[in-house]
Amino acid sequence: MKYKIIVTGPVGAGKTTAINTLTDNSALMTDALASDLTTRNRKETTTVAMDYGSVLLADGTVANIYGTPGQQRFEFMWDILVQGAHSLILLLDNSRNYPFRDLKYYINNFADFIKDKGLVVGVTWSDKKLEPPIEAYQQWLRSLEIEASVMFVDAREKNDMMTLLEASLQLIPQSGFSDISKVKIDNPVEVTDTLEPLAEVIDTKTYESHDKILLTEKSMKQVQKIKGVKGVTLTNSMGELLQSTIDDDQMNEFIAFLSGIAPSFENTANIGEVHRIMLRGPKDDNLTVFVEKDRSLGVRSEKRISIPALSQQIEDMLQWSE
Repeated sequence: MKYKIIVTGPVGAGKTTAINTLTDNSALMTDALASDLTTRNRKETTTVAMDYGSVLLADGTVANIYGTPGQQRFEFMWDILVQGAHSLILLLDNSRNYPFRDLKYYINNFADFIKDKGLVVGVTWSDKKLEPPIEAYQQWLRSLEIEASVMFVDAREKNDMMTLLEASLQLIPQSGFSDISKVKIDNPVEVTDTLEPLAEVIDTKTYESHDKILLTEKSMKQVQKIKGVKGVTLTNSMGELLQSTIDDDQMNEFIAFLSGIAPSFENTANIGEVHRIMLRGPKDDNLTVFVEKDRSLGVRSEKRISIPALSQQIEDMLQWSE
């Protein structure tokens, strides 16, 4: 029996490493050098199409594992890779500043598949950052009305990845796969308690679910350092200019105006939340406004800069900033 398993998640969560671990470093990868400093500080390369590996289990089952690119500008590949898949593994990076934002984003993008096939969540990098705990992810999943096993994993450890794979295979009807003993593991080690699915644990503590990035003057300074960025503004939800490095009063007023009308536009146009407003003229610089709950970040960039690539750099910079 052959099954197609999808591994997805944000940049740096460990998708490529996980697939390499499962396949004893024999996975097919489509990595390219990371183009931005923020990503390169954490990993030298990034997946631009997909990762692929095949795992032969002890009972003869073949798990064909496909890793999606983490960068959102390649999300068109997600729809392609998910076709014909049997289950989905979501890897989340516990060291990112807003892991709930990642959880919500991927659940929304794979909503139809998850409703039909289910989901297993593996949380990586808990060795770098212990908070939030596993109970927070369970609570967040319940708030999103998703039933899924959640476990802390190390993408470099084969037992961890095999346990995650097993949990994923258990979701497949008539797969006949319900016991970890059917997995062939070389040099097995003891599986720690943190790898047990904890869906049954009742936790009365409430964990805050931040899916809006806090934009500050520090955020401005970080974004200003990105190559190709010519100026940055910070406005509040009322469309009032708070700070700016753009020496153009009309431009500042225009950005503030765009920030202020975003909530009204959401309500009148009935198109859901507006997260980015992008303008690109035939000759002038690019203008992108990143809209969050309380504040918005306006970014003026050189015309040659790709707006999707710039958006990804800013998202990752704010997710990993100290």
